[in-house]
Amino acid sequence: MTVFDIAAVPNSVSVASQGNTGLFPSPLIASATTLDRGGQKMKILLSYTNVDQDDRAEILGLIFALRGQANRLRVPVFDNPKRGAYGGTPLVDGASQTGSSLNLDGVSNVTNWIRRGDYLSVLVNGDQELKVCTADATSSGGTVTVAFEPRLRASPANNAAVRVEDGTLAAPAGVFVLENSIQGWTSKPGKTSKLSDIALALIEDVFATQ
Repeated sequence: MTVFDIAAVPNSVSVASQGNTGLFPSPLIASATTLDRGGQKMKILLSYTNVDQDDRAEILGLIFALRGQANRLRVPVFDNPKRGAYGGTPLVDGASQTGSSLNLDGVSNVTNWIRRGDYLSVLVNGDQELKVCTADATSSGGTVTVAFEPRLRASPANNAAVRVEDGTLAAPAGVFVLENSIQGWTSKPGKTSKLSDIALALIEDVFATQ
């Protein structure tokens, strides 16, 4: 399996969170039990509208390189709100961390180093796990504890890199797979400009870093 980077910046991005829970209502009393199975993941729709021949060629080359669901795509966050102050070079502070929070070091000492709704990703077993911060966190002494979801799928190594920058390919990122092995596009051959419309429906590969 090969993990590719995206070939062009999309015109629009739709993002959704897909939980993995079961709701079991009781037939006897007005209550229900919820089972959290883990494996919460993100879904992304990358839309390319009226792309020119150069971008079209790059994207189509990527589609065929993915070979349906055989390979994976590393997708950066394009709508990172960057509400936090950030600063420093954040690294995982200590091995064997699990769950929905991480201790980081190497950060600047600022109020609201990261804020609720900010994206981050952490290097785990060779690639990035994408997370969304769930609580404001202020750093002190060069360290900060960040709460997030989805929870870690594997423990990152001590000093593993953490991405919080906004931008393009340097942004927090996740590893995704096509939702369907059939991937098409629309072209307009009668037009002088020969523009095309392409949409990539992707779902986060929760096994990519395990």
